[in-house]
Amino acid sequence: MTSGRLIKGFASLIGDVVSSREHVDRATLQGALDEALAAANAEVASLQPLTPTLGDEFQGVYAGLGEALGATLLVRLALAGEAEVRFGIGWGAIQTLEPGRGALGQDGPAWWAAREAVDRVRRSASRRGKPRGTRTMFALGEGGTDPFAGRQPGSIPRGVEPLVNAHLVTRDELVARMDPRDARIALGLIRGHSATELAAAEGVTQPAISQRAISGGAYAIVESHRLLGEGILRP
Repeated sequence: MTSGRLIKGFASLIGDVVSSREHVDRATLQGALDEALAAANAEVASLQPLTPTLGDEFQGVYAGLGEALGATLLVRLALAGEAEVRFGIGWGAIQTLEPGRGALGQDGPAWWAAREAVDRVRRSASRRGKPRGTRTMFALGEGGTDPFAGRQPGSIPRGVEPLVNAHLVTRDELVARMDPRDARIALGLIRGHSATELAAAEGVTQPAISQRAISGGAYAIVESHRLLGEGILRP
């Protein structure tokens, strides 16, 4: 199924809301989640858009790993102050068993890897000496040459897993320390808005936005995401 130093496949994404049953207003939570998923779907190209599946889970499929990473960042920033979400991203082959059922009718190494990744996030949260902000992990599965949604599989290097997870640990820790305004600033910068535009939306001065973007880590998150998405993460 795989050869050389590259693994062929697609990026599958599993997300779920942390402690959703304890939320004081589940209707508001569901509305916020629906809006966050819709926005991510509109902004990030996908082969299968982020869609609620069972319980508080949602799933999607992307041609490239960079797109999947971008979707997790957009959703998490959009829900800052409202809910915590954890994500597992897997890479590998995807098999369609029941067409028409979306992710519920699919199987294969990409989905197995995504499930293992989200389970790693759960386990990490309860271990002493581990960062508490981690909400996203990535795992490699076995590759394959079968197309999905009319697309041929992309390729990524076998050794990319620890590099991506090192990025995610740092990225997530920065996001965990943000208040809702910091998150809105980061989200606005990712969407291409200037500090002046964000200042007008927030009702503050442009220097105040720039200072928050520096001290809160928004500039660092935007730049690291851009750099990671170049080259090796393209399908």
